[in-house]
Amino acid sequence: MSETTPFWWVDAGAPTSPPEVALPGEVDVVVVGAGLTGLSAARTLAMSGRSVLALDASAPGIRASSCNGGMIGGGHQLDIDEIAAKFGSSMVEPLLRETHLDANAFIKALIADEQIDCDLAVTGRFRGLWSKREYDAAGRELDRLKKIVPVEAEMVPRERQHEEVATDIYAGGTVLPLHGGLNPAKYVAGVMEAARSRGAVVQGDTPVLDVSHNGSGFIVETTRRSVRAGNVLVATNGYTPATLGFARRRIVPVPSFLVATEPLGADTVKGLFPNGRMVAESRNRHCYYRPSPDGQRLVFGGRAAMTPVPEGFASSQLRRLIGSIFPQLGEVTFSHSWNARTGFAFDFTPHVGCYDGIWYAMGYSGSGNSMAPYLGHKAALKILGDPEGETVFTRSGFPTRWWHRGPPWFLPFADMLFRARDAANNVRLDRR
Repeated sequence: MSETTPFWWVDAGAPTSPPEVALPGEVDVVVVGAGLTGLSAARTLAMSGRSVLALDASAPGIRASSCNGGMIGGGHQLDIDEIAAKFGSSMVEPLLRETHLDANAFIKALIADEQIDCDLAVTGRFRGLWSKREYDAAGRELDRLKKIVPVEAEMVPRERQHEEVATDIYAGGTVLPLHGGLNPAKYVAGVMEAARSRGAVVQGDTPVLDVSHNGSGFIVETTRRSVRAGNVLVATNGYTPATLGFARRRIVPVPSFLVATEPLGADTVKGLFPNGRMVAESRNRHCYYRPSPDGQRLVFGGRAAMTPVPEGFASSQLRRLIGSIFPQLGEVTFSHSWNARTGFAFDFTPHVGCYDGIWYAMGYSGSGNSMAPYLGHKAALKILGDPEGETVFTRSGFPTRWWHRGPPWFLPFADMLFRARDAANNVRLDRR
C-alpha cells in the first residue's frame, strides 16, 4: 500500500512549525497563511524593516505549497481574446508579461539570492495538445503571443512528439524551454527560512479566528492571543477559512491528486522523458507529470475527482490515466499517493487587492509555484506604498457568484459535468 504523504517529503522532511514563541501584542503586518504567498510577502516586508507576524493554522507550507507537482514557469490560463474581453485590451500585454516573464524571473532570482537548495532544474515544459484542431489553434495563439511579449516557445508537431515525451496520445504540443521543476517541499522551506532570517516571526498551529477593525488598524484574534496589526494580508488560497468570508466566497477549492511510482529505473524514465521535460496537457483531465528529481520515478497528477474521494479510488483513476498515456509501462505501482487543494478564481486569474482594508493575494488556478511568491512580494510592496508593487492583478477585480456563499456545494455537480466532458474527450481520441 502506498504512503499517503507527498513523495517530496522523503528528501525534504515533512514541514514542521518553527519553535513556538510568545506572540507579539502589536506588529506592523499580520500575514494570514504561511505558504508560498505569505512567506514571500513576509520576507519582503521584513526586508523593508516592518515587524511581521506570519500565521498558519497548520505547519507552514504543509498544504499545497509543499504538496504540488513541483513545476515552475507560469503562463496565462485564458486565451488572448478572452483576456481582452474580460479585462480590456490594455490588460493583455502586462498580464502576459507578468505571467510568462516577470513571475518566472522573480522566483528564479529568489531561489538564487537566498541559495535555496530545492532541486531546481530548468528542463522546459511540453504542453500536449489533445487534437489537431487544438494544435492549429495553439500555433496561431503562440504567434500572437510572441508579437506581444518575448516568450521563448516553439510548436512540436506530432511526428516529432517522441523527442519530448514517449506517448502517441497527443496531436503535438508546445515546448516552453524556460520552465522547469523543483522539489516544492524544499522550496517552501527555503522561502520560510529566508523570511525568518530577515526578521519575520513565523508561527504554525495558530488558526486565526477573526479579523476586525480597530481604529486605523486591526485586531487579529488567534487561538493563542489577540494581536493588533496596522495591516493584514490574507494568503490562504484554497484553504481560506469561513472566518475570512469575503475571500472564501471568491475562491473555489479544487482538490488535485498526485502519485509517485515505485522506482522505474533511470533508463525507463529517460525513455519516457528524453529531454527531462515537465509535461502538462490541454484536455479537461489536465494531467501533469514529470520525472522525479533523481530521474528514477514518474510523478503524476490529475483530476481524479473535484471533491474529496478515498485514496484507493484516486489511485485507480490516476493509474488508468497513466496507462492510457504510457501503455508501455504496464501496471505501475505507487510508492506515494496524496492530494492538496488548489485555489481557483472564477475568472481563472490571480488577484491582489484590498477588501474593506484587508489585503489579499490568491486565486493562482494551478500556477502557484510561480505566481504565489511573485504576487506575495507584490502585495507586500503595495502595503509598503512602494510603486514597484504595481501589478496588473490589482486591476483585474476579484469576482464571485451570488450562489457561492462559502462551502463549495456545487463541486459534485461540476464533477459530473467534467466526467461527461471526459467521455467526449475519449470519443474524440478514438476518432482521431
